[in-house]
Amino acid sequence: MGARQVSAIVTNPHLLVILLYLLGLVAVGIYKARAVRDSADFMVAGRSLPWAVLVGTLLATWMGNGSLFGGAGLGYRNGLAGLWSSAGGWLGILFVFFIARRIRNFGKVTIPDIFRARYGDLAAGFATVTTVIAYLTIVSYQFQGGGRVLSIVTEGAITPETGVVITAVFAIAYTVLAGMLSVVYTDVVNGALMTLGVLVGVGFVVVQVGGFDQLVAAADAAGKWSWFGHWDLEHGGGASGPIIAIAFFVPTMLLLLGDGNMYQRIFSARDASTARKAVIFWVIGVVVLEASIALFGLAGSVAAGQGQMTDLAAQGIAATETVIPTVALELLPGALGLLLVATMMAMIVSTADSFLLVPATNLTRDVFQRYIAKTAPERVVVRVGRLMVLLLGGAAFLLVGRFPTILEAAYTAYLVYGASITPALLAAFLWKRATRQGAVASIFIGAAITLVWTFILPHLTWVGFAEWNPFLREVTYPAAGGSIIALVVVSYLTPAPPREVWQRFFREA
Repeated sequence: MGARQVSAIVTNPHLLVILLYLLGLVAVGIYKARAVRDSADFMVAGRSLPWAVLVGTLLATWMGNGSLFGGAGLGYRNGLAGLWSSAGGWLGILFVFFIARRIRNFGKVTIPDIFRARYGDLAAGFATVTTVIAYLTIVSYQFQGGGRVLSIVTEGAITPETGVVITAVFAIAYTVLAGMLSVVYTDVVNGALMTLGVLVGVGFVVVQVGGFDQLVAAADAAGKWSWFGHWDLEHGGGASGPIIAIAFFVPTMLLLLGDGNMYQRIFSARDASTARKAVIFWVIGVVVLEASIALFGLAGSVAAGQGQMTDLAAQGIAATETVIPTVALELLPGALGLLLVATMMAMIVSTADSFLLVPATNLTRDVFQRYIAKTAPERVVVRVGRLMVLLLGGAAFLLVGRFPTILEAAYTAYLVYGASITPALLAAFLWKRATRQGAVASIFIGAAITLVWTFILPHLTWVGFAEWNPFLREVTYPAAGGSIIALVVVSYLTPAPPREVWQRFFREA
């Protein structure tokens, strides 16, 4: 690195804001680490969270790189149709509202805890493995997004690879220090910061392109002001807009409904009423922010068409995912640009630390405490939890760059997890007839179909995959459908579970 590059880094105000933010997170982690007395503090914040804190941490956790890059990129390329992706999450949250009391009253810590109580050890083991694989993929593209942001705002003085290292070090260190206790309280600040940054930023860009009416006119002329826009160009083309749109909608919904972060935070609530109240405000926040991010991407494409900023579409799909940091650098005035840069890093780190904590908690509780050291003292359990965060963070770092775009990584992870875990997880609280054999079959079929359709079939020329019916070629349909069919059919073919197994999952009070 030459003297000019070093000077550019040291004097860059965007980078300074990011570093101050990251150092502030670590300072909070150090402070909160003193309050960690046992594993309940580290994993579920002592089950003491009020609803306002719960809203902040739920919002900050859900809004991450998938929205910042993937969602904004969809808005840039498809306009209004990009909302199909995020709308799956909105519907999922509304559904969670009706079962939030049951989730909190069950009172466990992890998704495998639920599977073990309802379906037995084998299903819990499958759930643990699936969670680790999917969540590390999600963490890896948070690191990748952080690297992109640092590279863009320093105009290449920090390479994407170096930016990934910086993001990973801070996110891992912050999570190691105090676990859920540090994550949830800084998430309140992160949630407020991302709300302010996104709303102010998108408002400025809309005004900059000539106002909302001009934006709609330009988007309509480009075919981006319809519910299916250019969706037929996504996933390599060859399918109708509705088929592709639903294929994006379903994985987001399935991930939300089975997201271990959401369950772990509801378990952290002070009581069942607190959890339910938090979910109401969570869905409002997610709808506003994700719709604004899609609008941000669309406004960026209009600004590019007017010659106000770089035309990212000319550089390929991956480039369109960088529309928000590009706007911050090229279009926004100084103070707003700095605010948006801080917002981006808040979204990335808050999601990375949460998706690190869940598999670390799963492995600590469901492997170490259950099979290795059942009577380990609390201080040892906390140390193992921290070690798991460190090891899993390193594994996620090694996965960076395995997918060509953040959107592709996101939806592969969403579907691996959602298709395999979510049907059986919801059935635990909603269907008394679900059996352990049905749950195991559902997990295995959902994960297997996702992996085979994504990584094997497209590369086997002799199967003629490209000529298949679009419903079969889009992995969402066979994966989700196969998982649900396996759960229902196998459950009806095996003996019904006794009342004492399912009754505690149906407690409303």
